[in-house]
Amino acid sequence: MKRLLIATAALLCAAPGCAQGDPHWPKPVMDTVAPQLPELASPAVLIVSKTNGFRHDSIAEAVPAIAKLAAARGWSAYATENAAVFNPAQLARFDLVVFASASGEMFTPEQAAAFQAWVAEGHGFVAFHATGDASMPDWFDAMIGDARFIGHPGGEDHIQTGDLVIADRTHPATRHLPERWRWADEFYSFDPRPSADSHVLARLDETGLKLPGRLAMGDDHPMVWWRCEGRARVFYSALGHEPETWADEAHLQMLGGAMAWAARAEGEGCD
Repeated sequence: MKRLLIATAALLCAAPGCAQGDPHWPKPVMDTVAPQLPELASPAVLIVSKTNGFRHDSIAEAVPAIAKLAAARGWSAYATENAAVFNPAQLARFDLVVFASASGEMFTPEQAAAFQAWVAEGHGFVAFHATGDASMPDWFDAMIGDARFIGHPGGEDHIQTGDLVIADRTHPATRHLPERWRWADEFYSFDPRPSADSHVLARLDETGLKLPGRLAMGDDHPMVWWRCEGRARVFYSALGHEPETWADEAHLQMLGGAMAWAARAEGEGCD
């Protein structure tokens, strides 16, 4: 087992810079007191941006962008960084959960069990960027496709611009995109790739990019995919590192389509 679930009130911070108060490495906290939820109309979206791992600056833009997309459909939304919301009574009030670069081990055993049970009921889950950085527990990684994050370029090559090849333009998340989508991001690499039951929507064309060593994946470099966890619709995109990502209309359309698909408002699959 690659990591143990930890139910203590706090975790030791071993990340570089954490002891010096680097805001990108906040001190991990395990939540035990659930938040008080507001009145929520259905469909309702739970937006989670808790970071017990690396914290991205773009979270500040991602959370309101997701809430705005929900509101545009007439859905209600609640955003939190309190993982104690993962309890049966409160999860039952939501139709869709979206992780906005949430990272790090955040679940107590009871919270993990509640979330897994909610997913098993056939609800929808959407996750972006850092949520796939291998900092979550094994069961969670398996749910989003079991692709193992192995790194991304650093230094001057950290953010690069390349082409995303759209493998499926019929899905609600990608049907608005061209066959080749020019995009700048912190490009993740994976080994292994997503599980065989994952449906890749977008791959990275590595031509002209600087991806040293194992980071070069060749013609099969997945960036966006979906899969079924039983009847649950699960969507993951490795995109979204930069704050301006969350003002990009094409990216927001992809996110909105992903949310609509996962919430069973559009598209097919997982029946």
